[in-house]
Amino acid sequence: MKIVVAGGRDEADFLIGLLLMGKHKIIAINGDMGYCEHLAASYNAASVIYGDPCKEYVMDEAGVKGYDILIALREKDADNLEICQMAKRLFAIKKTVCTVRNPKNVEIFEMLGVDRAISATYMLAHYIEQASVIEDLVRVMPLENQKVLVNEIKVNSDCPVVDRRIADMELPFNTIISCIIRETEVIVPNGQNKIMAGARLVVITTPQSQKESVKAILGSEDNE
Repeated sequence: MKIVVAGGRDEADFLIGLLLMGKHKIIAINGDMGYCEHLAASYNAASVIYGDPCKEYVMDEAGVKGYDILIALREKDADNLEICQMAKRLFAIKKTVCTVRNPKNVEIFEMLGVDRAISATYMLAHYIEQASVIEDLVRVMPLENQKVLVNEIKVNSDCPVVDRRIADMELPFNTIISCIIRETEVIVPNGQNKIMAGARLVVITTPQSQKESVKAILGSEDNE
């Protein structure tokens, strides 16, 4: 498939690597020049375009017309909605997907024509609501024929990541912390969030990186 990844940082990095493994054709559009240089150096098979994906001329010059999927990963929900609506209206992109910070926007965005709006908070709220007991062990949910794994990891006080910022952690390639759960609080993290003892981390990774990612968080397999 032909896929556009608009905006984003760690999540864009992870997605591009994963999608290229599936032999998809990727155009990445990002307004951060330094991050474009990082993506271009990391993924030779992807076309990396510097520019604001909210701008029609940037999308036009990127050559996205008729692509199969657009994934919008900007920080602001309004930007992601604008990108998705423009993708369908002006560039005949078949399906649009975006992330949203505000879980209340999931249903609104889908009513406004976004094919899939994804909120980690929204999904986890339903997950927590349905879970009567969450074990202390690592829980793993395979997705897409086990090409992606979602790990839930409890952080104990002796784990090496305690009191460290996510940006300072040495996570393996193709691994991101998508959510932090602290008691009833659900946090969609950025690099500045600190990992506290007792928190549960929702970690997205690949089967190849799973063992290394768990070890990076827990310190040793014995702590699992």
